[in-house]
Amino acid sequence: MAKVTLQEIAARCGVSRGTVDRVVNGRAGVAPAVAERVRQALEETGYRTPAQRRQAAAAAPVTVGFIMPNWNDYYKRKTREGVRAALRQIGDRRFRVQIEELRSRSIADYCAAIRKLEDAGMSGLVLNAADVPAMQVEIDRLDRAGIPVVTSNSDVPGSRRICHVGQDLVRSGRVAAGLLAPAVRDGSVLVICGNREFSAHFQRVEGFLNRMHELGDPASEVRVLECIERYDLTYDGVTDALRRDKRLRAIYMANESVPGCMEALAAHGRPDRPIHVVCNDLTPAARQYLAEGKIDFVVDSDFSGQAGRSVLVLYDLLCRGRQPEKTIEYVQTSVIPRELLC
Repeated sequence: MAKVTLQEIAARCGVSRGTVDRVVNGRAGVAPAVAERVRQALEETGYRTPAQRRQAAAAAPVTVGFIMPNWNDYYKRKTREGVRAALRQIGDRRFRVQIEELRSRSIADYCAAIRKLEDAGMSGLVLNAADVPAMQVEIDRLDRAGIPVVTSNSDVPGSRRICHVGQDLVRSGRVAAGLLAPAVRDGSVLVICGNREFSAHFQRVEGFLNRMHELGDPASEVRVLECIERYDLTYDGVTDALRRDKRLRAIYMANESVPGCMEALAAHGRPDRPIHVVCNDLTPAARQYLAEGKIDFVVDSDFSGQAGRSVLVLYDLLCRGRQPEKTIEYVQTSVIPRELLC
């Protein structure tokens, strides 16, 4: 009998709840035969006092799942660094994180990874996933099963996740617009985004477009191209824009395929008409292009900080009983020019 109560023990033994309470707490006033009957019932049902249950829970290992999408190696490396840093800060050997790295971006793979973690006995989950109905259903199901979910990097805001830890993506896009706006006067800007099902992608674009509109240059134009993180689509999209749009002055790379953009510029750009570029995330490729002066600025996402903070939120909840103070936590947004590179 799971979580049996004193009243149920009393009914089983045909005595009052107060009699059972006296036996449990070792107080006098109970006939030996009755006390023995109560003790036998306590043993058979596995009853434990609240203090005993708390002590057992504190001693039990806690496993948190972390589903890592099939993004670039930089994201994966930084995410693992963040998880390791959080575990060092926690310093509790009973608490562990089991990372499941996906091989594709399909919802079926996400669901399979969730089932695997459930079978392994996870107590909580960190999830970076697309904001689609299927993921909302999964998060809500986990919540009903008593498994809290923290979304990291990309949010699923309509779900019952307990907290989202990520970058202020709208602000990130607005920052990029402010950096590029001076270069766009009387010209046009191309925005290359990834998969808009990920809030981390469409919110950046939303912030960028809104800020460009606020800056109010009626002669400037903005075109958005969705390239789903693919090199070929990015290369072809930039190449087509260079050929068709003689007014192109800037590109905002709101996706991860920066090499596709830069190699298209190298192959088809005009030396007398430089194209200014701002991208997200200080990947090795972006660092190199920034050092060479081919990229103007990098707006970094701090993947490590996002992952680490997500793990800490679940540790506080599961091991310390501390609910998140906020439903959304933002990490710092950093603008990195060439001069800040070591």
